[in-house]
Amino acid sequence: MTQRITQQPWRRVTPFLVTMAVALVSACGPSEEELRLEELTSEMSAANAVIDSLNYTVESSNLLIDEMRSRVDSLQQVDQKLLESVQRLNREVRQWRDLASDRKKMNEQLTAEVERMKREKQADQRSIDRLRASADSINTALLEAHTSIRRQEDHLKRMDMELSQSRDEVALLRQAETSVRVYAATEDYLKENGYLDSGRSLGRAFRKTFKLIKRIDPSDPRMQLAPIGEPLLIEGQIDALVDRFGEVKKGDSYTTKKGEGSRIEVTFTDELLGGSDVLVVVQK
Repeated sequence: MTQRITQQPWRRVTPFLVTMAVALVSACGPSEEELRLEELTSEMSAANAVIDSLNYTVESSNLLIDEMRSRVDSLQQVDQKLLESVQRLNREVRQWRDLASDRKKMNEQLTAEVERMKREKQADQRSIDRLRASADSINTALLEAHTSIRRQEDHLKRMDMELSQSRDEVALLRQAETSVRVYAATEDYLKENGYLDSGRSLGRAFRKTFKLIKRIDPSDPRMQLAPIGEPLLIEGQIDALVDRFGEVKKGDSYTTKKGEGSRIEVTFTDELLGGSDVLVVVQK
């Protein structure tokens, strides 16, 4: 199951502390160190803005993951491809959490370093360069994490569409399991298309027998789904209803009723016929 992205409580670098440091240094007149402190303050403010944006993106991803979790829980079977994608996202989120924790520690170290520089009223050139490099590294890592999360968000949206399609397909399959696939046509047409076999076992004195010998193509436009217990209109007079075992018995498995004009209402009553193929042989 998809885990929520744990939003780390980012500590914002307090610009006020850095401003105080600049004020203390400025008492001795403008200097290169003062200018570098002001530049560092600006860079940290930019980092804080990126962190705020990232927190908002993480919250949006959490909402999307929660929605997907509720949809996945409503299905009995989850597509394996979707499960692997969600697991891969969980691994990336765990990596991002570790990265965010490291960046938080580095941010705290930067704050402590600025406090030390304020107390000592000095700015070491090499320390400032190291701080700037660390800030650049943080910004780069945060931007990469932001891009990765947005990419995964788009991927989740695509998987959500595939999940909706799978749910529709499951609904159609369930309907097919509780319905009869009916193909109505004349005897000659059914024979020509390889669906029907007929004959008289002991000559012309006996009634003709029928048998279904080929499965009905679900994509054939003449195929109809007849739910058990619901009437299906057939055009023309009916000679027989046939499945792969032979002629379907009227009364035990289905009933008929005259409809409007030349139509006949056929209602299947035997639940064992659900998911099976039945031919309706109509007169010419």
